[in-house]
Formats: sequence, structure tokens, C-alpha cells
Amino acid sequence: MIRKPKYVDVNKELELLNNLKYRLLEDDLHAGNTVIVTVSTDYSSIVGQYLRHALSFERDICDGFGIDVPFPDERWDMNYITGLRKALDVHQHLFRSNGKKLLLVEAGVIRGGNYTYVANFLNERYSNKVVTLALCENEDSVFKSDYVGEYYDNKIEDLTFWWEQDNKHWD
Repeated sequence: MIRKPKYVDVNKELELLNNLKYRLLEDDLHAGNTVIVTVSTDYSSIVGQYLRHALSFERDICDGFGIDVPFPDERWDMNYITGLRKALDVHQHLFRSNGKKLLLVEAGVIRGGNYTYVANFLNERYSNKVVTLALCENEDSVFKSDYVGEYYDNKIEDLTFWWEQDNKHWD
């Protein structure tokens, strides 16, 4: 069966980001107590950047950094694991000593494998609370994010963002 595009244009993306921002702030997540970890920087950087500014607190931008994860046609190998460890080592001063929450952000959670791996990795190594957010999440994902902008059905819809270009990893 050919899936129809689940197209997220720039206006829909901003609407989802704003709705998530308000929910996070209502739940008292902000720069004073949260560090944003942008998972899959090639797809999720807009989400991470927007929320780092949106969660500013007392004129302080929210700390954050990004990590890269495998594409759907790849798996967690030593290169990705080493990259994850290095990113956490370099940035642990942002969260480890002060107990800030780690807010993982993703533009799209389709299967949930990467989120599961990263969340488990963090939970095994750090005592910081891990909170997860997806702009869009497949309703059948094995991972269930704490905050979701919009659910969709990956069986019938192909999640596509306005800025996306066709690439070899999604064939």
C-alpha cells in the first residue's frame, strides 16, 4: 500500500512548537531546571533551537546540545555509541552537578528505537530525570514520548517536513 504524505508545513510546525512550549512551561520546564538534548540533529535542530529560546528563564537561554543517531538503514554501532558518550562527557557540566532534567527532543518519532536506546543509555548512567518530546509521533511507536505535538499513523501516512530533502536512508 502506498502511504499518503503526512506533510508538516512551516505553519503547522510552528503551531506544534508553540503548543508544546506552553505545555512545557505550564509543567515548569525551563532554562533554570532543564537541558535540551536534540536527538538526530539533522532532523530535529529546529525543534531544539526553538525550545532552547522558548524555555528561557530569567533572561537565560536554555542550555542544550545535540546528538546524532543511526538512520533507519543503520544500527547502533561503536561510532554512534562513541559519539553519544563523547557528547555527554563534553556537556555533562550542564546537567550532572545541578540535577537539571534532560529534555530529549525529536521532530519525528517513527519507530522509537533511537529514543529507546538514548533514554535507556541516559537512565543507566545519570540520575537526572529524562523527559521526552516529539513534534510528531507514530501512534504505533515502541517509544511513547512524554510530550507529543501530534500523533499520526505511519501505516497510512509518510511523515514529511517542509524542509526535508529526499535521501538514501529512507528507501
